[in-house]
Amino acid sequence: MVKNIYNNISWGDNVEWLPSIDWNVKFFGAHKQQVPYQWSVPSEKHIAFELNLILEGEQETIMEGNSYRLQAGDMILIPPGFKHVNRCVSEPGMLYFCAHFNVDDPSFRQEMIKHDRILFLSGTSDNKQFRAIINEWIIMSRSDGLYSSAERFRLQALLFELFGLLAQMIASKAGAKEPLAPAKVKYAKAIAETMKSRFNSHLIGNGQQPTANLKIEDLAALLGISPGYALEVFQDVYGMSPRQYLSELKLHEAKVLIRQPDLSLKEISIRLGYANLSHFSRQFKRWTGMSPLQFRKTWDKI
Repeated sequence: MVKNIYNNISWGDNVEWLPSIDWNVKFFGAHKQQVPYQWSVPSEKHIAFELNLILEGEQETIMEGNSYRLQAGDMILIPPGFKHVNRCVSEPGMLYFCAHFNVDDPSFRQEMIKHDRILFLSGTSDNKQFRAIINEWIIMSRSDGLYSSAERFRLQALLFELFGLLAQMIASKAGAKEPLAPAKVKYAKAIAETMKSRFNSHLIGNGQQPTANLKIEDLAALLGISPGYALEVFQDVYGMSPRQYLSELKLHEAKVLIRQPDLSLKEISIRLGYANLSHFSRQFKRWTGMSPLQFRKTWDKI
């Protein structure tokens, strides 16, 4: 007999259940923009996927040393953690749509990263299916940024449609790799959630530095596993070490804050837990190759 978790009613063995869903879904930085010849975005990488659709003109994307040329109608899906540069290479300029998204499902994330599909050229079956979703996003986009609850729910519904298409694409791939053991996924996700929780609690102002006392030994002890196994499962699922993951969280938040002109760089450095602005500036330059001020000026021109 199966016991219902809500009211302790006993059910027969022939009950059919749907899975529980508890995902943290993010959708951000989605925009349509017309840009001139030789326009480019500084080299960057994200903790989320980036989807680019070229509407008019041509774009060159340089990702981890490889060059991809996209023409009108082509799409590129950039996985998390991949350093890349996008630039306009057509003299008349370029019109593009870009969106970033992520879902906190380690199995989905891992399979997507391992999947070898990056380009979705115009006219292909996958491109047409993705384009139908993106076209609705484009219709919804506007400059005032004011959206009703119904519009936000519709936007999120479209995002889940995209996740469904991507999951089908992965499932249909011939010779797919054996999935990770559930225990590995469970432990890796727990480590990631703990790091995000501590980092976010700092951002809302509890005064603790996001890296203070955040050691893999402590995270492993919370889960009852060894530090070595904790590092192994996290690397297998997320494709990076816990320290790299935390750096990606900090870099992403730093870029979000720097793009807000009403925040001073000193205030941003404090929010991110740095003792002083110079320390934050040095770290940001190691990540991006430019200072926070240079990044802000570059973003203002986009």
